[in-house]
Amino acid sequence: MMSRKVKQQVNSAVNELDMNLANNYKDLAHKALKELDELVTKLNEEGQLKEKDYTKLRDKVDNYKRRMAGYHH
Repeated sequence: MMSRKVKQQVNSAVNELDMNLANNYKDLAHKALKELDELVTKLNEEGQLKEKDYTKLRDKVDNYKRRMAGYHH
């Protein structure tokens, strides 16, 4: 189980990415995806995520990457 603070950080990053995708803001969506990816990696390296949570979040980031592969101008 993630701590409340970590969960809020992750949810905030995911919400920003979803909002940018919904509004078709391509550059901001790519930036938000990069920030989410870096956040998940950082939280894992700092030991703030359990392996199960890290795997779940990593899958989510990878799904966004696949979904956005052709998402550019």
